[in-house]
Amino acid sequence: MSIRNALALTLLAATAAQAEEQVPQLVLDWQSSGREETLATEIARLYVTLHNSGNLAVRQAQLTDGFVETLLREAGVFRGSYFPVELDALLCDLNSAVCSRDLRPAAAADLADLGAHVGGYQPTRGRWKVQADQVVTIPDYSFDSITSLTRVPAPAGFTTASYQPPADADCTPWKMSCAEVVARFNPPQIRMTASPPSVTLPIVQWTTAIPLRPDEASKLSSRILQTGAPPPAPAPDGGVKAVNFAVPDTAYSSDWKTLSVKQSPTDVTVDALRRTLAPIGTINRFGVADEPLAGEQVPLFELINHPFAQLQDLPPELHSPVGIAVFESRLENGHCDLPTMERPDGTEIAPPGATDPDGCDQVDALSETDADHAAGVMGVIASQENGKGIVGINPEARLVLYDYDRDDPADRQLADLVRNMQIGFPEEVRVANLSLGVRPIVDTGVRNALDIQRARVLIVAAAGNEGLGLSPGCAILPACLNDLDNVITVIGLNTDGADPAPWRSQTQGSNTSPFFDIGAPAEAVLTTVTHNRFARKTGTSFAAPQVAAAASLVFSAGETVFGDNAEGAQLSPKAVKDRLIYTADFFPSLNGKVRSGRLNIGRAIAVADAQFTLFDGRSIVGQVLDAPVQFACGPRGPSRTFPTWANVRRLVFNQVRRQHILYFHDTQEQGNRDASLKRDPGCLVATDSAPVKVLTRDGSESRVEEFTFADIRDYTSPLFDE
Repeated sequence: MSIRNALALTLLAATAAQAEEQVPQLVLDWQSSGREETLATEIARLYVTLHNSGNLAVRQAQLTDGFVETLLREAGVFRGSYFPVELDALLCDLNSAVCSRDLRPAAAADLADLGAHVGGYQPTRGRWKVQADQVVTIPDYSFDSITSLTRVPAPAGFTTASYQPPADADCTPWKMSCAEVVARFNPPQIRMTASPPSVTLPIVQWTTAIPLRPDEASKLSSRILQTGAPPPAPAPDGGVKAVNFAVPDTAYSSDWKTLSVKQSPTDVTVDALRRTLAPIGTINRFGVADEPLAGEQVPLFELINHPFAQLQDLPPELHSPVGIAVFESRLENGHCDLPTMERPDGTEIAPPGATDPDGCDQVDALSETDADHAAGVMGVIASQENGKGIVGINPEARLVLYDYDRDDPADRQLADLVRNMQIGFPEEVRVANLSLGVRPIVDTGVRNALDIQRARVLIVAAAGNEGLGLSPGCAILPACLNDLDNVITVIGLNTDGADPAPWRSQTQGSNTSPFFDIGAPAEAVLTTVTHNRFARKTGTSFAAPQVAAAASLVFSAGETVFGDNAEGAQLSPKAVKDRLIYTADFFPSLNGKVRSGRLNIGRAIAVADAQFTLFDGRSIVGQVLDAPVQFACGPRGPSRTFPTWANVRRLVFNQVRRQHILYFHDTQEQGNRDASLKRDPGCLVATDSAPVKVLTRDGSESRVEEFTFADIRDYTSPLFDE
């Protein structure tokens, strides 16, 4: 039992009878949810759906004790705590010579649901007339068990020390025990809720391959033929495995016969089972623009307020080597300006030697290969301070490179991504950069794969370069999964310092959404490419690693400053995601395009102090000694609430609306960072004279600055309150 690199979509060679039609046969991977109490129902629904669409594979088998249920369990084609009536009805229809049942037509509303009826009739128990040694028709499938991870509500009294994994769980793919896996994926977190509302735990799932009939009416089949597919999958004997499909037409009601002939069997099957199927999709590479644009690295640092813009070294609290996992095309060679990079198997990609003939100073305007894309993402994150070229956002970062081959079939790419997320990352990895985009047809398992990392890893996703305005529930993954606490989606911005807009070129543009999280410059980003060259790269693929590197700096700073309360405690990815959002620079031009604004690294990494800018121009940084417990955002009606000051994360004046933008954690519990981060775009501050006192320090000297609440033009809270 191990996690399978499941190939969810296979193009089988056409049989001789099918050769003239050249219609592909699809093979899909089905997986149970992992809930033992629903396993019987899930398998029954699978078989009924396949039966109703004419896609049920069957074989002949001999009874041993006269009970069909016993035969199915012994044959390994059924599991579960009880035997559903739907499955009994299906088997009865397949074996009408030895079984009969009451045939009551299903309600018209139920016919559209392939799992709610059996051949157009209501599920009813069969009257069997069988005996031992009799041959009957049964489903022909082979189930394997896999252990995977999922995010579930925390069991009562959950602790990593007392939790007992399922007895049949196999955690050997993680190279540790299941108890160690639970401890790895649920670390203690700094100043977060003592009892987590949800946790990542191992579950046991059952999976089987589902072959479907060749179907020339299928839109899915046509799409696969257009986008390409893997080579034929041979049977163990070297041929192509034949599939014996049941012919249930005689068992169908007249209503179901009429309805079923109007639909593609393949497409209705995929639609009915989409939540339990492994991935099918096409991959869109985000980030390589046709024409490079002029730009310099220092102006980029100025736009995102990085310390390097003033040629300042990173402060000591940012020197922790936080790991960043990067999913990119395979790199065979290192770069003179990149650190030694690691692969998951422990092998390394080292910089070339000092005598490398390629040198380290060429700027190439025409670098467009997948390897150039990969090297470029790495360079944005972690180019070294070595006097040879550029410097990355976090030169202290440790890079772990996961190969993401865009030349593989789309479903295999998705399966590899899910598998790598399931297996987990090295302990020091706290951030993952995904400058890629997926448009799946069915549920891919990507959501769960990202969610299980909720307590450990912040996933940074590029929004994509299709120039679309997207809404909640959009189809691009992982960008549209940013409702997860540990996924932050990055749009690309142009290089206008005072009034930025989403990046656009003649052929491409950043996707945007008021629900995406943050923006970063995506034009002419100077970075590394293969063969020790440099290039200016454009697209959201090069905006996302700026945020990934910034996140690693916040992890480093936050855990250094606040990490003394519990040994081994870590910042939650949610705390870092929220920090990046509420410390951004806001611009009216980005309203409706992104949830916050442009990345501001300097503000984000100043985790220890409150930061104030007053209307009189003064900048005050320090510890808040006194402030109003509550303040009023001016009246919008009788139900207007009053934010709690301890939960305010940002208060910044909007010059256009003459009101403040307010970010706050939506909870009555003061200082709670677990709560949802909300934005109020128009807070008319009605609290005028309440005093604010801030203790500031300049070397060994300290003093108290005092001002009124109405003096505040911009306020950013510390990461945690003292």
